[in-house]
Amino acid sequence: FWLSGTSRRPGDSWRASARLMPGAHGAGCGCRHEEDFVGASQNLLPWIDVDNVTGFNEEEVGSAKRVFRPYDMRLDDAQFVESSEGDEELLIHVPFTAPVKVTGITVIGGDGATTPSRVRLYINREDLDFASIADVEPTQELDLVEDFHGAVLHPTRAARFMSVTQLALFFPSSLGGDRTRIHWIGLWGVGSQHKRQAVITVYEAVANPSEKQVKDEALGSNHVA
Repeated sequence: FWLSGTSRRPGDSWRASARLMPGAHGAGCGCRHEEDFVGASQNLLPWIDVDNVTGFNEEEVGSAKRVFRPYDMRLDDAQFVESSEGDEELLIHVPFTAPVKVTGITVIGGDGATTPSRVRLYINREDLDFASIADVEPTQELDLVEDFHGAVLHPTRAARFMSVTQLALFFPSSLGGDRTRIHWIGLWGVGSQHKRQAVITVYEAVANPSEKQVKDEALGSNHVA
């Protein structure tokens, strides 16, 4: 794969892939195996709470969650999210089921210049919307390229993306279209086994000492010698 932001340039086969439509296979299509991306990282899909992914300015409400699916299903061009016609901005909130470290992102965009031109990443900011996001400094901003096969990995500054429980992705513009379309998003990094909901379970399982005292006193008052 091509590591975005490095001196390494894609070869002729990668350049040929940029001219193919999303989901198209063929000679020099540029497709890569998932193992090519892994290294010390992994696909974070198992840690994404897909059912609770939300999008702002979606043409179809609820469509943002469709772009988070297994790597071997990334070329399904029938699955996508796109912004409203005439408005390129798209904001997606991605919750995780456990804290993760995010080391990179891959984005398969649409054709006709609807691929997003860049993405601004914000960690642990569930409150962001279009009214507030302009006043918040992103954790990192990345320039994107037209990538129809998920062959380009855009690395993050990993030290800034530790213990991430929620990631907001703001796509402010496309490469030239009148809207933004995304077919697949791959988030890469390191997951943890510490589930967020486990904190609630442990909290509820711990007895409140004051409650125990009340119960003991009640039992004592009902005791007949």
